Amino acid sequence: MNAIVDIIVPVFGMVLVGWAIGHTRLLTAEGLRGLTNVTFYALFPALLFRSMARVRLEALDLEILLAFFGAGLLLFFLMVPLGRVLGMRPGDRTVFALAGTFSNGVGIGIPFVSYAFGEAGLVPLLMIIALNSLILLTLSSFLLEIAARGGTRGRLLGKLGSAALRMLKHPVIPSIFAGLAWSELTAFVPGLATPVVIDRVLQALAAAAPPCGLIMAGASLAHVGLKEHWQPAAVATFFKLAVLPLMVWISGRYLFTLDPLWLTVATLNAAMPAGANVYLVAQLYRAGVGLATNAVVISTAASVFTLSATLLLLGVQAR
Repeated sequence: MNAIVDIIVPVFGMVLVGWAIGHTRLLTAEGLRGLTNVTFYALFPALLFRSMARVRLEALDLEILLAFFGAGLLLFFLMVPLGRVLGMRPGDRTVFALAGTFSNGVGIGIPFVSYAFGEAGLVPLLMIIALNSLILLTLSSFLLEIAARGGTRGRLLGKLGSAALRMLKHPVIPSIFAGLAWSELTAFVPGLATPVVIDRVLQALAAAAPPCGLIMAGASLAHVGLKEHWQPAAVATFFKLAVLPLMVWISGRYLFTLDPLWLTVATLNAAMPAGANVYLVAQLYRAGVGLATNAVVISTAASVFTLSATLLLLGVQAR
């Protein structure tokens, strides 16, 4: 119960603050875009760089990626035909599967894990985040392009290449790899370290990242709101918040025997609500927009309870 009070209440309390501010004139749609840019291009990169700059490559365990994405991709390809059974169009089926598997690992996951486990918990989380968009969004773009079928094979491959390149240019991913590279360089060159003044600036930016990220997430929900046809979104939410975490836990516990902390972080990341990229992809391809929007809103609200239950079931104790 302490974990719920000490982790869930502060995290979703700040989301609620953001949601309340988003319903006022204090944070317009344009202001939200500014806050989002500051958070993603300044605050999160500082946090991620400092976290990974203390990690050596040999300390990383690639089995967490196999456990997480093995379960995620299996569920994705099970949900696509399920969408057909539910009467969805081809493009909507892909959005349905993405809503059931793509976690909000950055906006909510990073602050959540940071409050719960500190920098030790961020290491496995950032390994997953580094590939999450690249794998799931590229796959979804591929299927949505096939569903749209508006061009030649060359056009299809070109769009997929552009999508993958955009994901690699996202400020989160370069920050992770830059931190790892700096860690290896400082270990290789004796006496080399981050200058104290620069590290203090990074530390200040990193400290602001979790609360700003959560306020941004809450304000985004206020601006998005619920759309029509919420039933398939509720089904996707069930798979996202209940089925995927269970699959990841079984995979990490019995197939790959992950370190307990890493297993807990992987399971909690799987239990995060659907990420905003789900409705951004839906809007880009004009497929399942209402479904995606509702899935993000419903899963975020429901995750207050499912994450609390997950913490209790995993026996997580607050720091």
